Amino acid sequence: MKYGYIRVSTKKQDETRQRTALISSGVPLENIFSDKSTGTTFVGREAWEKLLAKVVIGDIIVIKELDRLGRNNEEIKKNFELLNKKGVFLEFLEQPLLNTYGMSKLERELLQPLILHLLGYFAEKENEKRNIRQSEGYANLPRDSKGRMISRKTGKPVGRPSALDNLTSEQRRAIELFTNSQISLEECIKRTGYSRSHLFNLKKKLKK
Repeated sequence: MKYGYIRVSTKKQDETRQRTALISSGVPLENIFSDKSTGTTFVGREAWEKLLAKVVIGDIIVIKELDRLGRNNEEIKKNFELLNKKGVFLEFLEQPLLNTYGMSKLERELLQPLILHLLGYFAEKENEKRNIRQSEGYANLPRDSKGRMISRKTGKPVGRPSALDNLTSEQRRAIELFTNSQISLEECIKRTGYSRSHLFNLKKKLKK
């Protein structure tokens, strides 16, 4: 039996191209499992876990390309070895060198070190390509007066906002007074509603 596996990183990403490729390769629509998950870990992939529980000896899992399975070299190897022990084959549509479909058990055992090496190589290359794309994308983003990168799509700073940026004017004023020893820590806690540890962290950031 042929099964297909799809993974997209976010809810906004479209599964259509992957699904179309799997169906074209002979995977029935009802046999396609799909996860919306990061490629760095297999934790929380409910569809993948259901697929592993369903497949039996001789089944084939078809995946469009390796990075749809994941980008974590160690976890990819772990899952590959698990499938190999179950007698389940892998078929990558865009990287046929990694396919185990069509191999006998003896061939898989003999070629496993090479396949695992190739899996690691492709996973690392995909990570490098992704990091380069991200770096190039960030480098071309406009910046505001504070030097923060601004998203062209949302017009907002990229990444996690600074804790100082989330302060109200009253909170910032209270922390400034506390930093300059003009009010006590207890008074600052009362005015801001923040804990002692958070206030000391904000104090350090404000000094910088």
